[in-house]
Order: sequence, then structure tokens, then C-alpha cells
Amino acid sequence: MSLDLAWQRLLVVAPHPDDEVLGCGGLIPKVKKAGGEVHVLVMTVGSIAQYGGKSDTKVRIKELERVAKFLRFDSYYLALPGDKYHLCLDQVPKKKLVDIIESGEKVSLSAIKPTMVCIPYLHSTNQDHVAVAEAAFTACRPVGGKSKPIPKIVLSYEQPEISWSRAVFNPNFFVDIGSEIRTKIEALKLYSSQIRKEPHPRSAENIVRIAESRGRQVGVKAAEAFECHRLVL
Repeated sequence: MSLDLAWQRLLVVAPHPDDEVLGCGGLIPKVKKAGGEVHVLVMTVGSIAQYGGKSDTKVRIKELERVAKFLRFDSYYLALPGDKYHLCLDQVPKKKLVDIIESGEKVSLSAIKPTMVCIPYLHSTNQDHVAVAEAAFTACRPVGGKSKPIPKIVLSYEQPEISWSRAVFNPNFFVDIGSEIRTKIEALKLYSSQIRKEPHPRSAENIVRIAESRGRQVGVKAAEAFECHRLVL
């Protein structure tokens, strides 16, 4: 089975700038190449010291702008910038996060009416990721009638840090990115403040290894892996 990506409107929900590339940096150019649409909702970013580097709000927003141009996003939106929210989304009422994803004015389910939605893994070790994943999962719930758009495809994307988790990421949906892996790595390198050197899980070398490993599972050169929550044909 193959999906006609030319007809897809993809919405990627990312906790922070760079998560959309780590999880969907091959799928995004694949959709664009086919003639589909790509929209990215980034929830937050802030300034904070990190192991191996730091997060600077202004720098990361500039990086996001460069990536959006490079990958040709049709639209993107940063919902909750600032230190009040960065790495504190678990303290934001879930209803507020759901409302942003479900019915925000700029980039949301209501605004975009996506056919395909990619959300973070539900069992990440990062509190922002878990908060966004749970809110996005709720926002994508099926509701009868025409009161809200219901995306036909809902996927959780893989990220390198989830290897440190007691819940196993169990992919059942794979995207062949053999022709897009170089583009994914080039996009990742545009987030220069966030990429790390070996043996960090977020090194470019490790991202390639993950893609090649997932590719071997399905007999292709490189792949992105997802957990499929809904697929309606």
C-alpha cells in the first residue's frame, strides 16, 4: 500500500524547534516533493542552559525561520515562546494546550484541516514532549458530525532520546526516506545550536544510523518510523 502524498495536508506538532526535523525531517520534503502541504506548529522555546550547549530564544527562532524556508513549510507558528513555558509545559493546563492544537487561529486542526497529523511520542522522558503528545492525542480524538475536522492519519514520530524509556517505541508505519535522508540532515544542521557531537543521541551520525536501522526493518536504505494511531482509507 502507498499513500498519494500529493493530496496530503501534513500538520507536524513539535514541542520545540528541531523536533519536527528529528521526527519528520524525511517525511516533510517527501510530502513537498509530491505536491502536498506541510504545516508546523511549534509549542514553545526559551533560554536555558543545557548539557552540551544552551537554548537561546532569539537564536532558535532564527534557526526555525531558516529551516522553514529550507524545507518549504507552507506555514508555521510558535505558540508559547518564552522561559515561562519552555520545559514547563507540564505545568500548563492541558485544556490550554489542547485548545491551541485544536482550534488556534494560526496553525491548528481547525485552521489547516490536515489529512495527516504527526505528534510526539507519548512516552518521552521530556516533560514538554509528554505534555504536547497527550494534548495532541486528545485534540485528534474522533467526534461525530462535522463539528471539527478529523484527520484520517494520526502518527507518533520517533526521536533519538526515546531509547531511554521504559516504554518501548513500537513502530507500525514506515516512510521510505532513502532519497530524503540527506535533506533531513542538512535541515538538522541548520539547528546548529541544538545539534550535538558523537556520541550524543542527537548527533547527525546517530540520526543517520536510526534511519538506516529503520530502513533495514522494511527493506529500504533509510526510513522514518512511526506509531500509527489512526489510518482511514
